Amino acid sequence: MAMKIQEVISGKSEQENVNVDGLPVPVVALRDLSREGYENLRVYKDNGTFSLWGKNCSACFTLEHLQEKAKSK
Repeated sequence: MAMKIQEVISGKSEQENVNVDGLPVPVVALRDLSREGYENLRVYKDNGTFSLWGKNCSACFTLEHLQEKAKSK
């Protein structure tokens, strides 16, 4: 099921993780991707990936990639 990134991170601090289908995703990574134009998020637990998309962009990330993105901030 698709989720709105802004709804998932609403009210959360940059240092927190949010639970997305049982996976701890860094808020700072999602907030950064939201600023880049991504609006929606879907989890594919069978292969451990996250699909993100917006009006002009789409990408697929692993949890490890999102965690590394958070560390680079």
